[in-house]
Amino acid sequence: MKKMSALVLSFILVCGSVFAQSVVTSKHDLSTGGGITNKSTNETQVCIFCHTPHQKTITATPLWNKTLSAQATYGTYTSGSLQAVTTDIGGGTSVSNLCMSCHDGTVAVNSLDNKSSFGTPTMGGVATELDATGKLAATREAYMGTNLSNDHPINFTYDAALATSDGELKTPSSASFVDAAHKVPLYSAKVQCASCHNPHNGVNGSFLRLSNSASALCQTCHSK
Repeated sequence: MKKMSALVLSFILVCGSVFAQSVVTSKHDLSTGGGITNKSTNETQVCIFCHTPHQKTITATPLWNKTLSAQATYGTYTSGSLQAVTTDIGGGTSVSNLCMSCHDGTVAVNSLDNKSSFGTPTMGGVATELDATGKLAATREAYMGTNLSNDHPINFTYDAALATSDGELKTPSSASFVDAAHKVPLYSAKVQCASCHNPHNGVNGSFLRLSNSASALCQTCHSK
């Protein structure tokens, strides 16, 4: 009996760990079992709010299902100490544009290309995370708005040349990852939102790739 109890406890702990490292039940899970107040009242599929397995018409990868923002410009961060050359993501389909299709607050989270048999998902609950139109509410921490000029720069090439010219950046291990442990990715050698954030894993809070305790995530790139 004791042996059985230990097995059950181990199973529970493993399952808990799996869910903690998954989009399931997280804030990015907008299905009926999701982690937000305004989750869907009728759509049980988790992945459908971002991805579609068949017949996608939205020009973005990976098999993107969420209507992209029509925002033409977001601006770019500028600083006298910034050596990187940033490019505005407005109107594009970069990895960061996929994030902004919800986080700039201009498109409803249930605006999808391919829908299930339920049709357009119905979002319920008293408006908190979402506003009355189903868009991310401007009062939420996750709301980025349409001006990124005061946010960490994105959409710039991070390579050995940049690290050398800056003098306070670590040389990336490759065009795909900043670090040798492959925890912080680059996208075609560029820093994007998903370099620091993993949309499928909320275990570190704010969907960070790594814990930022003692600025550990920051110091993956920055030498301070």
